[in-house]
Amino acid sequence: MRLHTPFFRYGFHAATQTDTGRRRASNQDVAVSCPAEGFYAVSDGMGGLPCNGGGITSHMIGKVLPLIIRDAAALLDTEQPVPEHAAELLEQHVRLLSDNIYDMGNSERHIFYGATLSGVWLVDRHAVFVNLGDSRGYYLPSRSKKISQVTADHNLAALLVDLGELSKAEAGSHPSSSQLLQFAGMPAPAKPDVYVCEVHPGDRLLVCSDGLYGMVDDARLPRLMRSAKRNPDTVCRHLIGEANAGGGRDNISAVYLKILK
Repeated sequence: MRLHTPFFRYGFHAATQTDTGRRRASNQDVAVSCPAEGFYAVSDGMGGLPCNGGGITSHMIGKVLPLIIRDAAALLDTEQPVPEHAAELLEQHVRLLSDNIYDMGNSERHIFYGATLSGVWLVDRHAVFVNLGDSRGYYLPSRSKKISQVTADHNLAALLVDLGELSKAEAGSHPSSSQLLQFAGMPAPAKPDVYVCEVHPGDRLLVCSDGLYGMVDDARLPRLMRSAKRNPDTVCRHLIGEANAGGGRDNISAVYLKILK
C-alpha cells in the first residue's frame, strides 16, 4: 500500500518485521511503526541485564515512542517542514526518553534498564535518522549497487576500529562488539546521533538490529532489498530469512522503506 504523510513530499512503501531467531528463547526486539508521521524504528533490548531489563526497556520504548513522535510531529510545520528542525526534535525527544529510562532505576554503577534505539523520519525530501546503540540505519540509492551505513555503532568495537586497533571485518565478531558505549537508558544526559540524508524516488532505507546485520553481510543487503518491487513485507521476510539461514544467533528486526514518486 502506498503511504503518504503531510511532512513528506513523496509517497513511500513501508514494512516492519521482527523474529526471535534460531537460538533465543524470547524476543527482546521491537519494531515501531508510525505511518501517519512517517517514522519507523527498531529497539533491541540489552542482553545480560537483571530480570529481563533489556526486554522490558525495548517493549516500553515500543509503547512510548509513538506518543513521543506524535508530540514531535505537532511541532513540525506541515506547510514547510524543515528536516534540520525534525532532527533537532528527534534529538531532544530521544534524549528525554533515554534520560527518563535512566531515572526509572539505573545509576552510574548499576544498569537495570537499557536498549538500542535507531529510527528514521521522512521529512520534506529527506530521511532523518536518529541513533543510540548499535542498531543501524542504511541508505540504498535507486541506481547504486552499494549500500551505505548511515548511523555509527555505539559500541567498543567501533571505537577500536576508529582508533585503528581493529579492522571493520574483525569488529563484527570481536567480544567488544557487545559492549555498548551509548544506549537508551544510559547515564544522563544521553547524546543521540542524528543524520539528515536527501532521498529520491526509487531509493530504499533499512533500519535493523544487530541480529540482521550480524548474520548478513552488507554486500548482500542490496539484492535482498530489491527482492520485491511492490511488496515491502516480502522484502522484510527475505531479510529475516537470510539472517536465520546464516545462523539466527540473535533476535532479528527489520524496517524497510522504499521512496516512491
